[in-house]
Amino acid sequence: MFEILAIFLSGVVTYLTRVIFLVSKKVRPPARVAKYLPLVGPAVLGAIVVPGLMAPRGEISLVETIPAIVAGVVAWLLWRWTRQTAIGLIGGLVLWWGIVFVLTVTGLR
Repeated sequence: MFEILAIFLSGVVTYLTRVIFLVSKKVRPPARVAKYLPLVGPAVLGAIVVPGLMAPRGEISLVETIPAIVAGVVAWLLWRWTRQTAIGLIGGLVLWWGIVFVLTVTGLR
């Protein structure tokens, strides 16, 4: 029971410390912190995406890693070329599925 209470209270404290800057116009983060806030989104995205590309099933192996990296690069290139997120995602997924299909048919996966 104590563990559930600790998890709940830590969630409440975490939520309150983040929402206070949104609901109050007088409370603003310090200038040194505000300067780095635009970098938080890309850093979090990188922390989520890079392990998924480098070790898709929790381990690094050429058969699993190469299709993911190739599809990720193609998705990024399609996005840069068209500026359409959906086209980049769909193109990357179709390519990844194609590579995995070819590897499965050839018996390499």
